[in-house]
Amino acid sequence: MNTFRVASFFLAVYLSSRFQAMAGQGALEADTTVPEQNRSVKIQSGLSGPIDSNDSSAGRVAYVIPIRDQIGAPILDILRRGLRTALEENAGIVILDMDTPGGELGVTLEIMQEIINTLERFDGTIITYVNREAISAGAYIAIATNEIAFAPMSQIGAAEAVSGGGGNIDSSMKRKINSYLKAKIRNYTGKGRYRSQVMAAMMDANETLYVEGEPLLAADGTRIQKEGELLTLTGDEACRLYGDPPQALLGTGVYGSVEELLDARWGEGSYRLLEMEVNWAEKTGLWLNGIAPILLGIGMVCLFIEFKTPGFGIFGVLGLLLLLVFFASKYVAGLAGQEEVLIFLLGLCLVALEVFVLPGFLIPGILGLLMMVGSIFWAMVDVWPNTDFAFTPELFRDPAVEFMQAIAIALVLCLVLTRILPKTPLWNRMVLSETVGVTEGGEEEADVDLGSRGVTVSELFPGGYVMIDDQRFEARSKHGKIHRDVKIRVVEKNGLELIVEATE
Repeated sequence: MNTFRVASFFLAVYLSSRFQAMAGQGALEADTTVPEQNRSVKIQSGLSGPIDSNDSSAGRVAYVIPIRDQIGAPILDILRRGLRTALEENAGIVILDMDTPGGELGVTLEIMQEIINTLERFDGTIITYVNREAISAGAYIAIATNEIAFAPMSQIGAAEAVSGGGGNIDSSMKRKINSYLKAKIRNYTGKGRYRSQVMAAMMDANETLYVEGEPLLAADGTRIQKEGELLTLTGDEACRLYGDPPQALLGTGVYGSVEELLDARWGEGSYRLLEMEVNWAEKTGLWLNGIAPILLGIGMVCLFIEFKTPGFGIFGVLGLLLLLVFFASKYVAGLAGQEEVLIFLLGLCLVALEVFVLPGFLIPGILGLLMMVGSIFWAMVDVWPNTDFAFTPELFRDPAVEFMQAIAIALVLCLVLTRILPKTPLWNRMVLSETVGVTEGGEEEADVDLGSRGVTVSELFPGGYVMIDDQRFEARSKHGKIHRDVKIRVVEKNGLELIVEATE
């Protein structure tokens, strides 16, 4: 079962590294958060009810979709369902109630495309209401909508692309990314005179924004953006008018709430406001994402215990189950399977084939382990859309560092458990009694003595099982391969594992 243990260990390392990188194969990060009590709009528990055809507001429907917290697969799933429902409700305005510190660039681009696709078949207006943060990925999403409105004390910007770990991207790759994203933004800016310029300054520190030849100034007269800095605007600054005829940089106005925005647009009491309810599946996905570190940590501990003990028992099952729950959370949240995950699972299946079906054949096990290790690096390397891809040492430098960090975390945890677990009753009760010296009646027997003789009940290459005095033990061959039903003798003991050699 040694090959299976190695595969289990790589599974733990893979998911640990996957969690480090999942903020992004190219994430857009920011640490800014806003307490829930400071938000001026609360997402209600459900829709406000069916529209009465006799109501004077029946022809004016506004639909609010919450874009909260980290931008990731759950937010994409929520947005897709919200836009679909808004079309079904014949909404005239869709409002993205946004408060986000950033997130994954890949998901952000998908969200932007979803908005553009919706606008192609939607006669109304999609408005981003920045309530109160549209940082990093949030700024990109806001740019893709028809209009941007702001809550008091809101801000937007700081949209530079960074690696999944928050570090700098290689300079040549960053140039390619910025070139691609700037072209993408120009497609989305529409009639906004300054939108593409503003967004370029938000995402590229080499772009300093000058409007009508003058730098932007704050209310106190200081420059908002200095040379070499990223641009971030407050709601008031984003709504200032420039040029002739006058036009705002980004925003249509500052409003205390979504209702105030709609009152200014349609008139008080002349519309029906519907607010999206996040369903149980989306809540489950968001909740599981929030406890992902706990799932991964416990799962890795269980797999480590299984790795250190003979046989395959409750710890292995529990560890794999927790890691499967982690993967399931991504599907619940709307994240489809990714190629690197499929490669990893295929490698795991090949290892299982080696262990349970073709023991000693080697080729499936080796190929499976190579696929598992390769998928780890695949998951951690930043590959950007519509850019040239070349295998270079710099491309794999950061993933290699993150991979070593994951291994270091696992090793430290294993070292701690090695010192602590053997001293606990749990170790004796759940490990020793299940793996060594247990008769069919369930009673513990004495340790096997050196020189004890028995017979193999599975092939040993080098690990497998032997039967000694009607008891089954895990054993390892000292010299090469031993076939099944071959008489053996115990020559060494390594903890709970017996070292044997053939006597015929």
